[in-house]
Amino acid sequence: MSGSVTLPADFSEALKQAVRAINAADHLRVISHYDADGLSAASVMASALKRANKQFHLSMIKGLDPEAIERISKEGSGTILFLDMGCGQIDGLEKLDAKVVVLDHHKPIRKSKKVIQVNPHFYGMDGMTEACGATVSLLLAAVLDPKNWDLAPVAIAGMIGDRQHMGGMKGVNLQVLDHAVENKIISVQRGLNLKGKTILDAIAKSVDPYFVGLSGREENAIAFLESIGLNPTSSMGALEDIFRRKLTSMLSLRLMGQGCRPETVEELVSDVYWIPSLDLGAADLADLLNACGRMDHEGLGVALSMGDKDSIEKADELRTEYNKNILEKLMSIESDGVEELEHIQYFTAPDSSLAGAECGLAMQYILDQSRPTLALSTVKEKVKVSSRGTKYLISKGLDLSAALKKAAEGVGGNGGGHSVASGATVPKGKEEEFLKCVDETVGKQLA
Repeated sequence: MSGSVTLPADFSEALKQAVRAINAADHLRVISHYDADGLSAASVMASALKRANKQFHLSMIKGLDPEAIERISKEGSGTILFLDMGCGQIDGLEKLDAKVVVLDHHKPIRKSKKVIQVNPHFYGMDGMTEACGATVSLLLAAVLDPKNWDLAPVAIAGMIGDRQHMGGMKGVNLQVLDHAVENKIISVQRGLNLKGKTILDAIAKSVDPYFVGLSGREENAIAFLESIGLNPTSSMGALEDIFRRKLTSMLSLRLMGQGCRPETVEELVSDVYWIPSLDLGAADLADLLNACGRMDHEGLGVALSMGDKDSIEKADELRTEYNKNILEKLMSIESDGVEELEHIQYFTAPDSSLAGAECGLAMQYILDQSRPTLALSTVKEKVKVSSRGTKYLISKGLDLSAALKKAAEGVGGNGGGHSVASGATVPKGKEEEFLKCVDETVGKQLA
């Protein structure tokens, strides 16, 4: 690995096996997830394959259900590369008449003799905190050609998009970050984790963090800022240290008052990773990618990550629209609450593309921290489910991946993911039975 990252020998061998499959292919079918991590992974891989003069066809998809696998099968591709997905659907992928390579970080079902799986979980690493989909994609790209280490900033945006930076980078992610800083393709500085030209914008339009009573409520935000002696129209960048510390303290108290976990409050001040080549922060890139993916402009996100600076303005417009949609739902949840069972809480999300983000932010900033949250979206004759927990609940035994997988399969659907964040697809009309099973399983896990 050119001394950049130290990996277990069997992990390195799996990467080399995947590279051999890529080098042997005349044409590659590349399929990745549509969220920020998936788009980052796709951008890294597309850049690496382009540099290697490989012919490839890239698509972003929302999920890898049996219907999606059937569509992929009918394409007749000889070599298929799955990014940020696949290890939870290994049974279906083994049936494909193709050479299949899976670069994933979600909890795998089992090893396979037919499918090449490169997943940190197989090598004693935590795919929830130490290596995301973009990380694995970067590692493979670096084995393909060490020059591809310069794609590390895009992978770091994927780590942030997957929220693996919370509490500080760990494992392989930290090694990648250290390498990027050492080679001056990333710079790190400590700062207040708010975005916006003015203090008012940064608070009134903020969805992450979400401030109960302030986010989406400009008049309340103005009153709050004036009450602590700050001019709402002041520039965030020009805020003096004494006022920055005061604002940080007051917002921290506010987050604690709304029941946020300590690790969430601590993230109000965090490391800011700057990408000189894109003139953009990695967190900003992650936000832009997330908006592009969720607003059905995945190609724009890939173009942006691959250095097309003309894409930034359009992506920023999408982010504004995306944040507005998210903000409206979070305000609704804040006002109206959610449905509760004994051990879980859930709500309906009209737009399945936004459900995961809404679920995660509601769990983190608004809802009861003692029980995980599920968001349900009806798409034709199916119900898509997103779920989120907290690291504290994980420490108490919560495993949403296991709970959703068991409940979904029990009603003829499928599910899986991470312990703290998982998804499922179930037949329409089976929601109540599904939720009851999840509730019972979570109750046993947390007992």
